[in-house]
Amino acid sequence: MAKDAASQALLFDVGGVIVKAHPDPQFVANLIGDGAPSLVSLVDQAMWAHRDSYDAGCSDREFWDQVAGDCGKAEVTDHVLSQLVAHDVARMHHPDDITVALINELHAEGVRLGILSNAPKSIAEEIRKTAWAKPFDELIFSHEHHVNKPSRGIYREAVKQMGVPADQLIFIDDRKRNVRAAELLGMGGIIWESAAQVREELVSRGILPVTSTKSA
Repeated sequence: MAKDAASQALLFDVGGVIVKAHPDPQFVANLIGDGAPSLVSLVDQAMWAHRDSYDAGCSDREFWDQVAGDCGKAEVTDHVLSQLVAHDVARMHHPDDITVALINELHAEGVRLGILSNAPKSIAEEIRKTAWAKPFDELIFSHEHHVNKPSRGIYREAVKQMGVPADQLIFIDDRKRNVRAAELLGMGGIIWESAAQVREELVSRGILPVTSTKSA
């Protein structure tokens, strides 16, 4: 075990870190319309425009109807809705292998691990089913608390659930504003670029050894 592994806990974001950040707008455009490039662009904009409310607890139907409406399309049918949700949650079953190896290495080193993710109910439920989520001690999802990163309330909830002081937590996210919000509450922060870059940073902080044979 690295010298500081037992005294630190890590919080990981999910989208953009462990899995892809966003459903494929081309797939969505094909389902709700003709899949033309102009519609793909509208879908991409609409998904980002309404994702915060989805992550904060609005229903699958509310979200996808908002996306379709912004694109000038009719209300989605139940069949199309089920396909859209299935496509979105399927991303959770295709994590980055190198990132999963890093998570498993940290778990083997005895580091307390948590997830802090802006995620709707359907995504959160799917994450709980995955093998890669098993090493995590706590899973904190925005939809359960009706507040998203970078609002401070979700970070306070994470500190509470992790059961350690904020200054013993390090938050890892691919968005600078989310990391900065954590730092303003006293946590450490790492802006995610790659698993190799984050591992190097964790080695420099004494949380992981320089080399390890425990990677999975």
